[in-house]
Amino acid sequence: MGQTIQRECTRCATCCAKGGPALHRQDMALLEKGAFGYKDLITFRRGELMRDQISGGLVPLEEEIVKLRGRDAASWTCCFLNVVDRLCFIYADRPSECRALDCWNPETIEAMYNKDRVTREDILGADSGAAELVRVHEEKCGYPMLERLAAAFDQDPAAREAFAEAVRFDMAFRAVVREKADIPANEMDFYFGRPLSETAHIFGLRVVVTEHGPQVERESAPAAA
Repeated sequence: MGQTIQRECTRCATCCAKGGPALHRQDMALLEKGAFGYKDLITFRRGELMRDQISGGLVPLEEEIVKLRGRDAASWTCCFLNVVDRLCFIYADRPSECRALDCWNPETIEAMYNKDRVTREDILGADSGAAELVRVHEEKCGYPMLERLAAAFDQDPAAREAFAEAVRFDMAFRAVVREKADIPANEMDFYFGRPLSETAHIFGLRVVVTEHGPQVERESAPAAA
């Protein structure tokens, strides 16, 4: 018997389980109408290691990506997937990558994948106070800088301390922004990406909280996610 050729969605939800879609400029209207909000978004920052959905490999991002977030910290499954019946809660207002993805014919999404993605500055407005907070955080906690510090981590005490200082700044900055700017805790991952205490492992490092504050040490084996 010949093999059946798939030509339509079977509602397996495999694509949804691999992570939420990145937002493109055509998706700004969905954000503006309230189909999803900042609490539903997560930013992967420039230089952060991320799994490329086309190649499947781990690559450092050349530019930041704003995506629909996962259901929880332990899952990449899109937050809008109803895991009971494998349906999308916002199907009528789903982002453009979801509309473009035909898993049996990936050419359409491959053609648009790296084009016209939105950044936090696009969403917040370049001249807004919130965008300035993002720029301050990037200056102090940017991944290209952290990569250089991590490369010298084992040989240079100053690099170790500088990396730890970036972690401490990240923690304190988020707390101050929550209090002073009245930004909800569940929007922090959109504004500033994942906390460095969670992502240090991409450099083979880990953050340990001690009585003297957070410290950074070498993991037994480097890891990435």
